[in-house]
Amino acid sequence: MDNVILTTSNEHIGKRLDVVLTNVLPIVTGKNISRTSIQNSIKSGNVLLNNIIILNPHTKLKEISNIQINIVDNKQKYKITGEDIPLDIVYEDDYILVINKQAGLVCHPAPGHKSGTLVNALVNKFKLSNINGNNRPGIVHRLDKDTSGLMIVAKSNEAHMAFSNLFANCKGSIIKRKYIAIVFGTPKNKQGEIRTYITRHPKNRQMFTTSETTGKLAITLYNVQKSFYFSSTKSISVVECELLTGRTHQIRVHMKHIACPLVGDQTYCKSKIEIIYPECIRRFPRQALHSSELSFVHPFTNEQLEFYAQLPEDINEILNIIK
Repeated sequence: MDNVILTTSNEHIGKRLDVVLTNVLPIVTGKNISRTSIQNSIKSGNVLLNNIIILNPHTKLKEISNIQINIVDNKQKYKITGEDIPLDIVYEDDYILVINKQAGLVCHPAPGHKSGTLVNALVNKFKLSNINGNNRPGIVHRLDKDTSGLMIVAKSNEAHMAFSNLFANCKGSIIKRKYIAIVFGTPKNKQGEIRTYITRHPKNRQMFTTSETTGKLAITLYNVQKSFYFSSTKSISVVECELLTGRTHQIRVHMKHIACPLVGDQTYCKSKIEIIYPECIRRFPRQALHSSELSFVHPFTNEQLEFYAQLPEDINEILNIIK
Protein backbone atom coordinates (compact mmCIF):
# COMPACT_ATOMS: atom_id res chain seq x y z
CA MET A 1 0.00 0.00 0.00
CA ASP A 2 1.16 3.56 -0.66
CA ASN A 3 1.82 5.83 2.28
CA VAL A 4 -1.46 7.20 3.63
CA ILE A 5 -1.56 10.63 5.25
CA LEU A 6 -4.65 11.75 7.16
CA THR A 7 -5.78 14.33 9.71
CA THR A 8 -7.92 13.34 12.68
CA SER A 9 -10.87 15.34 14.03
CA ASN A 10 -12.21 16.36 17.44
CA GLU A 11 -14.16 13.13 17.79
CA HIS A 12 -10.89 11.14 17.81
CA ILE A 13 -9.33 12.99 20.76
CA GLY A 14 -8.87 10.64 23.71
CA LYS A 15 -9.16 7.50 21.59
CA ARG A 16 -6.45 4.91 20.97
CA LEU A 17 -4.34 5.26 17.85
CA ASP A 18 -5.04 1.72 16.61
CA VAL A 19 -8.79 2.17 17.11
CA VAL A 20 -8.83 5.47 15.22
CA LEU A 21 -6.87 4.01 12.32
CA THR A 22 -9.07 0.90 12.21
CA ASN A 23 -12.12 3.14 11.83
CA VAL A 24 -10.67 5.75 9.48
CA LEU A 25 -8.38 3.85 7.08
CA PRO A 26 -11.13 1.83 5.32
CA ILE A 27 -12.92 5.12 4.57
CA VAL A 28 -9.77 6.83 3.28
CA THR A 29 -8.38 3.90 1.28
CA GLY A 30 -11.52 1.97 0.35
CA LYS A 31 -9.85 -1.20 1.63
CA ASN A 32 -10.58 -3.42 4.61
CA ILE A 33 -7.58 -3.38 6.94
CA SER A 34 -7.60 -5.43 10.12
CA ARG A 35 -6.73 -3.96 13.50
CA THR A 36 -4.03 -6.62 13.81
CA SER A 37 -2.35 -5.34 10.63
CA ILE A 38 -2.57 -1.79 11.93
CA GLN A 39 -1.14 -2.76 15.33
CA ASN A 40 1.73 -4.61 13.66
CA SER A 41 2.42 -1.60 11.47
CA ILE A 42 2.59 0.64 14.53
CA LYS A 43 4.88 -1.76 16.43
CA SER A 44 7.26 -1.99 13.46
CA GLY A 45 7.67 1.78 13.25
CA ASN A 46 5.43 2.34 10.23
CA VAL A 47 3.30 5.08 11.78
CA LEU A 48 4.13 8.73 12.35
CA LEU A 49 1.96 10.78 14.71
CA ASN A 50 2.66 14.48 14.17
CA ASN A 51 5.97 13.49 12.54
CA ILE A 52 7.02 11.30 15.51
CA ILE A 53 7.27 7.51 15.22
CA ILE A 54 4.84 5.84 17.60
CA LEU A 55 5.47 2.21 18.63
CA ASN A 56 2.59 1.71 21.07
CA PRO A 57 -0.80 0.96 19.42
CA HIS A 58 -2.59 2.01 22.63
CA THR A 59 -1.26 5.58 22.44
CA LYS A 60 -4.17 7.99 22.96
CA LEU A 61 -4.62 11.05 20.77
CA LYS A 62 -4.42 14.26 22.78
CA GLU A 63 -5.29 16.67 19.97
CA ILE A 64 -6.23 16.89 16.31
CA SER A 65 -3.27 15.14 14.71
CA ASN A 66 -1.57 14.36 11.44
CA ILE A 67 -0.96 10.64 10.94
CA GLN A 68 1.18 8.95 8.31
CA ILE A 69 0.95 5.19 7.99
CA ASN A 70 2.48 2.64 5.67
CA ILE A 71 0.87 -0.80 5.82
CA VAL A 72 2.99 -3.43 4.14
CA ASP A 73 3.08 -7.16 3.69
CA ASN A 74 6.08 -8.30 5.70
CA LYS A 75 5.92 -11.90 4.43
CA GLN A 76 9.18 -12.74 2.74
CA LYS A 77 8.28 -13.43 -0.90
CA TYR A 78 11.87 -13.65 -2.06
CA LYS A 79 15.02 -14.73 -0.30
CA ILE A 80 17.17 -11.63 -0.49
CA THR A 81 20.89 -12.23 -0.31
CA GLY A 82 23.71 -9.77 -0.75
CA GLU A 83 25.32 -9.67 -4.18
CA ASP A 84 28.50 -7.94 -5.28
CA ILE A 85 26.96 -5.51 -7.75
CA PRO A 86 28.76 -2.20 -8.40
CA LEU A 87 27.09 0.87 -6.88
CA ASP A 88 27.70 4.54 -7.56
CA ILE A 89 27.20 6.05 -4.10
CA VAL A 90 26.96 9.83 -4.41
CA TYR A 91 26.34 10.56 -0.72
CA GLU A 92 26.11 8.71 2.59
CA ASP A 93 25.38 9.68 6.19
CA ASP A 94 23.87 7.94 9.23
CA TYR A 95 20.38 8.16 7.77
CA ILE A 96 20.44 7.77 4.00
CA LEU A 97 22.32 6.90 0.86
CA VAL A 98 21.99 8.77 -2.42
CA ILE A 99 22.61 6.39 -5.31
CA ASN A 100 23.27 7.12 -8.97
CA LYS A 101 21.48 4.03 -10.34
CA GLN A 102 22.64 2.56 -13.60
CA ALA A 103 20.10 1.77 -16.33
CA GLY A 104 19.03 -1.87 -16.47
CA LEU A 105 19.08 -2.38 -12.70
CA VAL A 106 15.74 -3.31 -11.09
CA CYS A 107 15.21 -1.64 -7.72
CA HIS A 108 13.92 -4.65 -5.75
CA PRO A 109 13.04 -8.32 -6.25
CA ALA A 110 9.83 -8.93 -8.19
CA PRO A 111 8.43 -11.57 -10.53
CA GLY A 112 11.04 -12.15 -13.20
CA HIS A 113 13.76 -10.44 -11.16
CA LYS A 114 14.36 -12.46 -8.00
CA SER A 115 18.02 -11.48 -7.80
CA GLY A 116 20.50 -9.07 -9.35
CA THR A 117 18.60 -6.03 -8.09
CA LEU A 118 19.61 -2.80 -6.39
CA VAL A 119 18.36 -4.24 -3.09
CA ASN A 120 20.65 -7.26 -3.48
CA ALA A 121 23.56 -4.89 -3.97
CA LEU A 122 22.56 -2.72 -0.99
CA VAL A 123 22.02 -5.48 1.58
CA ASN A 124 25.48 -6.77 0.71
CA LYS A 125 26.97 -3.64 2.27
CA PHE A 126 24.39 -1.80 4.39
CA LYS A 127 21.75 -2.26 7.06
CA LEU A 128 18.53 -0.79 5.67
CA SER A 129 15.04 0.18 6.83
CA ASN A 130 12.34 -2.48 6.64
CA ILE A 131 9.39 -0.10 6.63
CA ASN A 132 8.44 -1.12 3.09
CA GLY A 133 8.40 -4.78 4.00
CA ASN A 134 11.03 -7.47 3.81
CA ASN A 135 11.12 -7.39 0.00
CA ARG A 136 11.92 -3.69 -0.40
CA PRO A 137 14.39 -2.75 2.35
CA GLY A 138 15.54 0.84 2.17
CA ILE A 139 13.57 1.78 -0.95
CA VAL A 140 12.01 5.20 -0.33
CA HIS A 141 11.13 5.81 -3.97
CA ARG A 142 11.78 3.83 -7.12
CA LEU A 143 13.19 4.40 -10.54
CA ASP A 144 12.07 2.18 -13.39
CA LYS A 145 14.52 -0.54 -14.38
CA ASP A 146 15.63 1.35 -17.49
CA THR A 147 15.68 4.81 -15.93
CA SER A 148 19.08 5.93 -14.66
CA GLY A 149 20.07 8.49 -12.07
CA LEU A 150 19.61 9.71 -8.53
CA MET A 151 17.49 8.05 -5.86
CA ILE A 152 17.36 7.95 -2.06
CA VAL A 153 17.77 4.83 0.10
CA ALA A 154 16.94 4.86 3.82
CA LYS A 155 19.07 3.17 6.45
CA SER A 156 16.55 3.33 9.32
CA ASN A 157 12.77 3.25 9.67
CA GLU A 158 12.84 6.74 11.18
CA ALA A 159 14.70 8.07 8.16
CA HIS A 160 12.43 6.17 5.80
CA MET A 161 9.29 7.74 7.26
CA ALA A 162 10.81 11.21 7.25
CA PHE A 163 11.87 11.03 3.62
CA SER A 164 8.63 9.35 2.55
CA ASN A 165 6.90 12.34 4.10
CA LEU A 166 9.07 14.66 2.02
CA PHE A 167 8.03 12.90 -1.17
CA ALA A 168 4.38 12.73 -0.15
CA ASN A 169 4.33 16.50 0.41
CA CYS A 170 6.45 17.35 -2.62
CA LYS A 171 5.65 20.93 -3.68
CA GLY A 172 8.87 21.78 -5.46
CA SER A 173 10.10 23.94 -2.58
CA ILE A 174 10.44 21.01 -0.14
CA ILE A 175 12.20 18.58 -2.43
CA LYS A 176 13.19 19.02 -6.05
CA ARG A 177 13.43 16.12 -8.50
CA LYS A 178 14.49 16.92 -12.02
CA TYR A 179 14.93 14.55 -14.94
CA ILE A 180 16.36 14.83 -18.42
CA ALA A 181 14.21 13.19 -21.11
CA ILE A 182 15.00 12.75 -24.80
CA VAL A 183 11.69 12.80 -26.67
CA PHE A 184 10.38 12.49 -30.19
CA GLY A 185 8.96 15.79 -31.41
CA THR A 186 8.92 19.21 -29.78
CA PRO A 187 6.31 20.32 -27.24
CA LYS A 188 4.00 23.07 -28.50
CA ASN A 189 5.15 25.39 -25.72
CA LYS A 190 8.80 25.71 -24.74
CA GLN A 191 7.87 25.36 -21.08
CA GLY A 192 4.74 24.57 -19.17
CA GLU A 193 2.86 22.43 -16.68
CA ILE A 194 1.20 19.11 -17.40
CA ARG A 195 -1.59 18.47 -14.88
CA THR A 196 -3.72 15.34 -15.25
CA TYR A 197 -4.90 12.37 -13.29
CA ILE A 198 -3.01 9.13 -13.88
CA THR A 199 -4.72 5.76 -13.63
CA ARG A 200 -4.11 2.21 -14.80
CA HIS A 201 -4.79 1.56 -18.45
CA PRO A 202 -8.21 -0.14 -18.83
CA LYS A 203 -6.89 -2.75 -21.29
CA ASN A 204 -3.32 -3.28 -20.08
CA ARG A 205 -2.83 -3.31 -16.30
CA GLN A 206 0.94 -2.98 -16.72
CA MET A 207 0.47 0.46 -18.28
CA PHE A 208 -0.85 3.78 -17.04
CA THR A 209 -2.80 6.48 -18.82
CA THR A 210 -4.04 10.02 -18.25
CA SER A 211 -7.56 10.85 -17.18
CA GLU A 212 -9.52 14.02 -16.56
CA THR A 213 -11.47 12.66 -13.61
CA THR A 214 -10.14 9.40 -12.14
CA GLY A 215 -6.87 8.21 -10.64
CA LYS A 216 -4.25 10.22 -8.80
CA LEU A 217 -3.37 13.82 -9.55
CA ALA A 218 -0.03 14.12 -11.36
CA ILE A 219 1.84 17.37 -12.04
CA THR A 220 4.95 17.70 -14.17
CA LEU A 221 6.75 20.93 -15.03
CA TYR A 222 8.75 20.83 -18.24
CA ASN A 223 11.27 23.02 -20.01
CA VAL A 224 12.55 22.32 -23.53
CA GLN A 225 16.32 22.73 -23.39
CA LYS A 226 17.01 22.11 -27.07
CA SER A 227 15.36 20.73 -30.20
CA PHE A 228 17.03 19.10 -33.20
CA TYR A 229 15.09 19.16 -36.48
CA PHE A 230 15.43 16.43 -39.11
CA SER A 231 12.79 18.06 -41.30
CA SER A 232 10.05 20.66 -40.97
CA THR A 233 7.88 18.14 -39.13
CA LYS A 234 10.33 15.72 -37.49
CA SER A 235 12.43 16.61 -34.47
CA ILE A 236 13.93 15.30 -31.25
CA SER A 237 14.04 17.39 -28.10
CA VAL A 238 15.94 17.44 -24.82
CA VAL A 239 13.38 18.22 -22.12
CA GLU A 240 13.97 18.88 -18.43
CA CYS A 241 11.07 17.59 -16.32
CA GLU A 242 10.44 18.45 -12.68
CA LEU A 243 8.10 16.28 -10.65
CA LEU A 244 5.64 17.96 -8.29
CA THR A 245 4.05 14.57 -7.66
CA GLY A 246 5.48 11.08 -7.86
CA ARG A 247 3.21 8.73 -9.81
CA THR A 248 4.32 5.51 -11.45
CA HIS A 249 5.61 6.18 -15.00
CA GLN A 250 4.60 9.83 -14.56
CA ILE A 251 7.06 11.46 -16.97
CA ARG A 252 6.66 8.71 -19.56
CA VAL A 253 2.86 9.00 -19.46
CA HIS A 254 2.87 12.81 -19.47
CA MET A 255 5.28 13.06 -22.39
CA LYS A 256 3.05 10.71 -24.38
CA HIS A 257 0.07 12.85 -23.31
CA ILE A 258 1.56 15.88 -25.10
CA ALA A 259 2.49 13.73 -28.15
CA CYS A 260 6.22 13.66 -27.35
CA PRO A 261 6.94 10.09 -26.21
CA LEU A 262 10.37 9.19 -24.88
CA VAL A 263 12.97 7.82 -27.25
CA GLY A 264 13.37 4.10 -26.59
CA ASP A 265 10.18 3.73 -24.54
CA GLN A 266 8.92 0.30 -25.54
CA THR A 267 5.75 0.68 -23.47
CA TYR A 268 4.48 4.13 -24.35
CA CYS A 269 6.04 4.63 -27.79
CA LYS A 270 5.08 1.54 -29.76
CA SER A 271 4.03 3.34 -32.93
CA LYS A 272 6.33 2.98 -35.93
CA ILE A 273 9.12 5.57 -35.89
CA GLU A 274 9.73 6.96 -39.36
CA ILE A 275 12.95 6.07 -41.13
CA ILE A 276 13.91 9.75 -41.09
CA TYR A 277 15.36 9.21 -37.61
CA PRO A 278 18.83 7.62 -37.42
CA GLU A 279 18.80 3.89 -36.73
CA CYS A 280 20.60 4.29 -33.40
CA ILE A 281 17.71 6.45 -32.19
CA ARG A 282 14.98 4.16 -33.48
CA ARG A 283 16.68 1.20 -31.82
CA PHE A 284 17.69 2.81 -28.52
CA PRO A 285 17.19 -0.06 -26.03
CA ARG A 286 15.63 1.84 -23.12
CA GLN A 287 13.58 4.91 -22.37
CA ALA A 288 15.95 7.90 -22.57
CA LEU A 289 15.20 9.17 -19.08
CA HIS A 290 17.70 10.18 -16.41
CA SER A 291 17.17 11.44 -12.85
CA SER A 292 19.64 14.31 -13.02
CA GLU A 293 18.99 16.52 -10.00
CA LEU A 294 17.84 15.94 -6.43
CA SER A 295 17.77 18.59 -3.71
CA PHE A 296 16.13 18.84 -0.29
CA VAL A 297 16.53 20.05 3.27
CA HIS A 298 17.73 17.08 5.31
CA PRO A 299 15.01 16.28 7.91
CA PHE A 300 17.58 15.39 10.59
CA THR A 301 20.43 17.84 10.01
CA ASN A 302 18.48 20.74 8.44
CA GLU A 303 21.24 20.95 5.84
CA GLN A 304 20.34 21.96 2.30
CA LEU A 305 21.66 19.21 0.05
CA GLU A 306 21.90 19.30 -3.73
CA PHE A 307 23.00 16.43 -5.95
CA TYR A 308 23.60 16.29 -9.69
CA ALA A 309 24.23 13.27 -11.92
CA GLN A 310 25.76 13.71 -15.36
CA LEU A 311 24.00 12.09 -18.31
CA PRO A 312 25.11 8.47 -18.76
CA GLU A 313 27.26 7.44 -21.69
CA ASP A 314 24.48 5.89 -23.78
CA ILE A 315 22.32 9.04 -23.75
CA ASN A 316 25.35 11.21 -24.47
CA GLU A 317 26.16 9.03 -27.47
CA ILE A 318 22.72 9.62 -28.93
CA LEU A 319 22.98 13.38 -28.38
CA ASN A 320 26.38 13.48 -30.04
CA ILE A 321 25.04 11.64 -33.09
CA ILE A 322 22.02 13.95 -33.30
CA LYS A 323 24.23 17.02 -33.06
